[in-house]
Amino acid sequence: MCVLCYELAPEDHWTDGVSVGETADMPGRPRYRRTRILSAVLAPYGLTVSDPGNGAHRVIADRKGSAEVAAALPAVWQAAERLSSRKIDVLDPDLLAALAPDDPA
Repeated sequence: MCVLCYELAPEDHWTDGVSVGETADMPGRPRYRRTRILSAVLAPYGLTVSDPGNGAHRVIADRKGSAEVAAALPAVWQAAERLSSRKIDVLDPDLLAALAPDDPA
C-alpha cells in the first residue's frame, strides 16, 4: 500500500471512541491498550500487531515476514485471516480461557 492510500484509508470505527473511565487528557492510552489486546488475541495464530503511532492503522505480520497495514478494526481481522494459516476464531473457548485474568479465588 502506498503512503497516500495508507494515510487516506478510513479511520473511524466505533471502537476508536473514548471508553468509560478514560478522558481526553490520556492521549494514546486507549490506543495502546487496544493494540495490546489485539496482540494477545492474534499471538496464538502466529501473528503480531504493531502500531505505527498515527491514525487508526495497525501493522499485522506473520512469523514468515509477510505483513499488511490494516486501517481500523474490521481490516485487522481481514488481514489476520489472510496472514494466518488457521481460521481466526476470537470466540474459541481455549483462546478466551488463555486471555482471562487469573482468578485469585
